[in-house]
Amino acid sequence: GPLAGPAIRTLSLANPEQFLRNARLATAQGEAGRNAALAHVLRVERDIQQSADRLNPGRDFATSFPAGAFGNSVKSAAQLAANPQGVSAIRLTLSGYDTHANQLATQAALHRQLAEGLMALRAALREIGRWDDTIVATYAEFGRRAQENQSGGTDHGTAAPHFVMGGAVKGGLVGAAPRLDRLDATGNLVFTTDFRAYYAGLLASA
Repeated sequence: GPLAGPAIRTLSLANPEQFLRNARLATAQGEAGRNAALAHVLRVERDIQQSADRLNPGRDFATSFPAGAFGNSVKSAAQLAANPQGVSAIRLTLSGYDTHANQLATQAALHRQLAEGLMALRAALREIGRWDDTIVATYAEFGRRAQENQSGGTDHGTAAPHFVMGGAVKGGLVGAAPRLDRLDATGNLVFTTDFRAYYAGLLASA
């Protein structure tokens, strides 16, 4: 994904309050000396403590967040975004799009969660005055094939649409719409935008 790689340092947490409780247990003791393994552990503990110092998940919002796991992660993201010290990037996950079967009903439910979550995130970012300087962008590890399989789903493909939103984002379709009458030799959509250009465009706008 766009946040992977050895040069990117990330913090993974599902619940900011739980992270802060656990972070209090991470207290470095003594010096590492020449012990490389101990030095690494102490560096991780120091990073945890510094991250905890920057979190303030107690923000109360007038915005109503959807119920469920994705709604909770959207609320956590909004709380992190409200931190006065700022957060560079936050990744949210909505699983279940690997729809090899029963795609119509599954995607309908997932799209509803995504739409409700993004609308709540937009409202919360507006509430804290961060909407105009935030970019919300979707990404996926793979696309779907154009043709339905025998299980009412679609198999892995080569292209996928993405959504980008934010106060400074100009609306509209970027790139070319997919041509269902011009699939490649294996029955996949022909992509019109390289995913690396997509990520580069987001970084250039950040």
